[in-house]
Amino acid sequence: MKAHVEIYLRLDLADGKTLHDVLREFASQTEGWTFPLESSLDYQKGHGAPAGFVISDSVKGLERGAVAIANLDEKHPNRFHVPNIVPRECSHLSLNQYNAIGTAFAKAFQRFLKSSKTGGVVKVTKPDKELADIIQGEKCRRLFEAWLHSPTPISHPADVEKLYVFICALFRYHSDARSYEIEKYLVEDCKWKSGDARFVASEIEKGLTLLKINQRF
Repeated sequence: MKAHVEIYLRLDLADGKTLHDVLREFASQTEGWTFPLESSLDYQKGHGAPAGFVISDSVKGLERGAVAIANLDEKHPNRFHVPNIVPRECSHLSLNQYNAIGTAFAKAFQRFLKSSKTGGVVKVTKPDKELADIIQGEKCRRLFEAWLHSPTPISHPADVEKLYVFICALFRYHSDARSYEIEKYLVEDCKWKSGDARFVASEIEKGLTLLKINQRF
């Protein structure tokens, strides 16, 4: 299944150094990338936590895109995620264009960290995901496959029950499997009709919501 790459950063910020300081250093030391301070300040203010941009202004073979970087968990102030890559000269980035910019940024930023005084780690997910990447827990994955290979997975009550068992396993084992990725996997890799796949994703979302409410009841 084709997917947008996801990029995670951990920065060893010390002595009062901020995300903007690091992004400024990265852009000044890395050809083709710029750091727009004013846009980054606006983004950070709206986000309510450390956040900023770097732009692939003149990187050979890449569209111009603003890589958004933000802290999404105040309990871990040194951890950051790339929630989006925003096109600069076109209205939309294709999946391949998005992934090309993201991968280029991740590689360039990793090289920068290795050569600078700022330590840290860059992690990037694969652009081609298999089921093991979408549902990483082995037990949850086995239950999903048992449901998927049932004769009538969304029509016979006994087979639909297997889907609910899988949903309960997602909740019990705190799996980070995402319903929209499962939906996409069913359409692209299993050749399901989009409506049937959407039904499964909806059942997963509703089931997890009900289990959370029940836990607090």
